[in-house]
Formats: sequence, C-alpha cells, structure tokens
Amino acid sequence: MISDLNKHRFEYIWHLYNKNITDKDMPFHSHVPCDPSVWQFPDHLIEYHRLVFDLGYTSLKNKEVLDIGCGIAWYLGSMENLVKKYVGVDMNEKRIRYAKIMSKIVDVDTELNVLPAEKVSCETDTIMMLSVAHQIPQIKNILNKFKCQNIILDCWEEKNQVHMNDVIDFLEKHKGFVLTGKHLYDYAGKSDSGKGQTYEGDRYILHFNRQAKETSVI
Repeated sequence: MISDLNKHRFEYIWHLYNKNITDKDMPFHSHVPCDPSVWQFPDHLIEYHRLVFDLGYTSLKNKEVLDIGCGIAWYLGSMENLVKKYVGVDMNEKRIRYAKIMSKIVDVDTELNVLPAEKVSCETDTIMMLSVAHQIPQIKNILNKFKCQNIILDCWEEKNQVHMNDVIDFLEKHKGFVLTGKHLYDYAGKSDSGKGQTYEGDRYILHFNRQAKETSVI
C-alpha cells in the first residue's frame, strides 16, 4: 500500500511541475497537501502502485533498477528502503530537472540522466518501463540490447501500433524470459486526453523473469 508520505511526495512534485516552479520557490517541508475534501490521491494510482511495486517486490528488493522514461520520477518514493540503486533516464530535460528535485526528498541512491531509450546501454538487475512502451515503435530493439533478470512493463493490448502480445512473444521466445504476471490495470476514464493517440483493448502490468518457471494470469 502506498504510504501517505509517498502520496504527498507525488502531489508535491506534480504541483511544482505543473506550476513551473522549483523547490527553491516551495520547499517540500512548506508544501501543504491538498484538503482531502478538495482533492484525493486517485484510487486508480493506488491500484497501479500495488500492481507494480507490491506484486513486483522480489524483482525490486535490493536490486539495481533502470527506469526507462522515468518522467519526473513519480514513484521514486516507493523505492525507498526497497531498491539498491535507481537509475532513471528520460529524453525530456525538464522532466529530469524535476526528477532530481524528487530525488532530494527520497533516501535512495539515485542517478538521473537526459537520454532517449535508444542511447541507453547497461547491465542491471531490473528494467522498468511504465507508460512508455506505446511511445517507442522499436521497443523490441530497445529490449534486445539490455542484460537484466527482471522486467516490469506497462502495456496496452494495442496502442500506436505496439502490440502487447508481440512484445510478450519476443521476450519469451528470443530473450529467455518467462511471463510471471499479467495483471489488468482497470482504471477509470480510458481515454487519450486529447493527445490524438489511438489504442485498443485493455492495459496491463506485465512482470517478466529469466529464471521463473510458472506464469500467473489475473
């Protein structure tokens, strides 16, 4: 379960980012969480946290984690007292600036860089790609070059011509991974918010491991 502190961190960094201000303008200790009667941390994000972090606990515990397309490091707080090291990359410079602000209020060994996925190359324990798979047409090429034991992937059945089953088949047949969890993320308001993106089907959180033998589908 996501803690009240992490909800506050999430709300804080979102506030700074959308107001285009920094922690110099508003330090975390002076930020007052929204009145619950006015705004509440969305239930669907609580469920998202459960599907990614609670169900992915063994893939994250004491592991080095590479987060591709980390954005403003929304969930960095959830890795406190969990991961060994967190490396976040994103091609957007502004997002990385705010991710660095987030890293100041979280006790995690953190490295953040402005890099597109195509230019990232490293060995790590676990790779996370949350809400970005559909933005990378050549996602198989990206996944092909990394050496890791675990992958946590957020993927629609089909979006922007990225097909979830194609990604699963590629990882299982060509990279030696086993799909250990396929969990429906049933969130409200399934729309593209006017971004002009096209997608079909449901959205899933997928967990892969190189050594696991069994697959659970929920």
